[in-house]
Amino acid sequence: MPAQAPPVGDTATIQLEDIGRRIRAQRKRLHVSATVAAEAAGLSRVTLHRIERGAASVTMGAYLNAASALGLQLVVNDPEIRANHEPIEH
Repeated sequence: MPAQAPPVGDTATIQLEDIGRRIRAQRKRLHVSATVAAEAAGLSRVTLHRIERGAASVTMGAYLNAASALGLQLVVNDPEIRANHEPIEH
């Protein structure tokens, strides 16, 4: 049974659903089955489907693995840094 989803707000729900849609669209664009994509990401097919639906109970690592297996990269944007054009120092 999947873990219970943590409470998330409307914005987070929308973002997770958007990420899931993008992952699914990329998988379809590449003509990759859910089973093959899940195996490449080290996930079960069920977990991949939960990601594609934007489930909040799936770990961030699983989202990152699914995206990476399909050649996608998840990026966190900081609006303040973008507005000021200040690069992040390493």
